[in-house]
Amino acid sequence: MEKIIGSVRQTRDTLISELLQGPALMSFLEKEYDIVAISPIKLEFLKRDLKELQDSPLELAYYSSLIKHMKESNSDVSLDSHPLFHQELKAIFQKYGF
Repeated sequence: MEKIIGSVRQTRDTLISELLQGPALMSFLEKEYDIVAISPIKLEFLKRDLKELQDSPLELAYYSSLIKHMKESNSDVSLDSHPLFHQELKAIFQKYGF
């Protein structure tokens, strides 16, 4: 079970790291929210919140269905396309009106 939790956390943190690199965050916002430009201050606050999410422990209750599915199927699930990950990001983006 710890291996699965560690895998989910590592994947989540890697995906967040990718968003924090270069223009990836703006590309994501453009693709997902049709946002082509935001103020530099808003961008820095958004990056700060993503970094805080990355540094936080995995919410086991939130990811329990994914962890249970991975345990039962004995397989990995692509977190980058999983709705739980996108919902976690969406909560941050909604804070900034996206």
